[in-house]
Amino acid sequence: MKTIISRYLLLVFILISVFCNTAAGSEISPVDKIVSVDGINFEFRIIEGGDRTILMEAGGGDDLTEWDNIAPEIAQKTGATVVCYSRAGFGKSDLPETPCKMNIEAKWMWTALKKLGLATDVILVGHSYGGWMIRAEASMNPEAVSGIVFVDPFSAEFVDKFGVAYLDKHPMCGNLPFDTSQPEKLTNMQRALLRIIAKGLGTKTTLMKKTTVPEGIPVFIIKSGLQTFPKIEEQKAWSEALDEMAASIEGAVVVTAEKSNHMINLMQPDLIVETVVKAERLADKR
Repeated sequence: MKTIISRYLLLVFILISVFCNTAAGSEISPVDKIVSVDGINFEFRIIEGGDRTILMEAGGGDDLTEWDNIAPEIAQKTGATVVCYSRAGFGKSDLPETPCKMNIEAKWMWTALKKLGLATDVILVGHSYGGWMIRAEASMNPEAVSGIVFVDPFSAEFVDKFGVAYLDKHPMCGNLPFDTSQPEKLTNMQRALLRIIAKGLGTKTTLMKKTTVPEGIPVFIIKSGLQTFPKIEEQKAWSEALDEMAASIEGAVVVTAEKSNHMINLMQPDLIVETVVKAERLADKR
């Protein structure tokens, strides 16, 4: 009897060891890569998975680390390859001397994805200014886009409600919280922010109004439910603008993050994960 029990315990121990080793081996391990486009080095963080790519665009002033608490779960639940990157000037990406042009930045992203072999069957996810970026990217390469998830995105509809002049002076849009009169004294981050907003919102808004969202793909717009802007009327306009944006895109679905202000990635990350998973599953049914 003791021999039988000993063999049984040994078998249990082996099974537990195998299970633990398998679980450890299945842990998600992002791979960091530097991709050079037009002489500019871009920082990428990739969680390898299936043939579909989920591309995560950070908000303005942020880098790929914005998605550190979200990307692994998206990868686990979708099985897709999840790609985060830092736009020019942020994270470990180079800061170009050239002015910031959204169509050029969108081209850089697609060129980098092509170099990585990940530029087909792409679901685009973008937060805030990153929401503007993915709209430009989707319009530039519509045949490669399988779905879009906007996370409290900046929108041309919002600009129209107050005007470029008003928002260019707004502390949350175009008025930077540091002295820009001596560029040589600015930090790299400050220079990168200045590069983004240097020409104001006018040119960017004009470009956004010319973009189109690919037809027949799942589109979700997650909007904040709590106040972010200092004035109630500004927050109301932000929410209404996203409803108008959704109405202009056939089939777009609005999801409200009731417990979040603009930083939905920190306050309701699970909602972003859930919405991206929905978009990914709907993309399979196309």
